[in-house]
Amino acid sequence: MRYLLFIFLLFLLPSCAVEDDYVPTSIEPIFMDNPSAKLLVDIIYVVPSKNYNQSKYAMDETRFMDFINGCFFNRHNIGFEMGESRVLINSELYDLKDNRDQESSVFNTETQDSYRQDRMNIYIIPRTNTVAIAGIGLKQRALITDEFLFTTTTPHEIGHALGLSHREVEGNIMCRVKPYLRKEFDSDQVDTMYNKILSIN
Repeated sequence: MRYLLFIFLLFLLPSCAVEDDYVPTSIEPIFMDNPSAKLLVDIIYVVPSKNYNQSKYAMDETRFMDFINGCFFNRHNIGFEMGESRVLINSELYDLKDNRDQESSVFNTETQDSYRQDRMNIYIIPRTNTVAIAGIGLKQRALITDEFLFTTTTPHEIGHALGLSHREVEGNIMCRVKPYLRKEFDSDQVDTMYNKILSIN
């Protein structure tokens, strides 16, 4: 019965937010020394109070930046560079279980004053503090749960943050199904992201 309830609840959530990214991405990295479209990335660790710090996430920021650049963006002449690493104290955002079916709205509201408009802002919260949420993408902001940082959830939500909508083509990064097959952006999507990055800079 509990399993059926879980399956039912999954279908109530926006499909790009469902925990559906089970298989690790296996993409041969391609790195570019000086991509034409570059954007700074701030990594923002969400904690519930000042008694917590970012070390609980055990995040390797250099490896993370290599992952998103090498596996998804450098091959399209787009590059992300590490900006700031900071902590956001916000108990409302930290525990999204308290905001069922309102996750995107809460993310938007609770980050209005903390994100920088001259860069990409990636917020990290614990996967255990959500119900079936892998990530959320909004204007220049992406929320990624810690268990999904090194999966195709990350480029998918960055795509949303740079103006992309869903694309129902299997294997496309912005596809909502079979995330383990997601590997590529198409040329129109690359153009959209490229131009968005140039407009931000």
